[in-house]
Amino acid sequence: MQAGRNRGWRGWAMVLGLGALLAGCGGDDAPQAQAAAGQGVPQDAALAQLYGASCKQCHANPAAGAPLTGDTLAWEPRLEKGMDTLLDHSINGFQGMPPLGLCMQCTEPDFRALIEFMAAAPQPAEGH
Repeated sequence: MQAGRNRGWRGWAMVLGLGALLAGCGGDDAPQAQAAAGQGVPQDAALAQLYGASCKQCHANPAAGAPLTGDTLAWEPRLEKGMDTLLDHSINGFQGMPPLGLCMQCTEPDFRALIEFMAAAPQPAEGH
């Protein structure tokens, strides 16, 4: 009876080990894309200052729950709602986003530019 128990345990260990190995297989690029997300800064100096003072706190921090800057998959369903809806959410607040995104000095064109920047795929640094 003891031999039967050992064989069962070893069988389960092999199944679990094989499952762990197979879990690492595949072409899922989402973790890599998410790792790159949130790392960019707008090229325009004034916009970069607004982004750094307000947006970056949540949109470059995965723990905040906001769509990360440059994470096009996270931004896609939001963009489908249209820019007017995104502007409304930015100005009036929506779910976890505070009104004005804590950017009291941002104008509607600033919000539009910041949304466009954050929703875009990260661009490679110049010269690379």
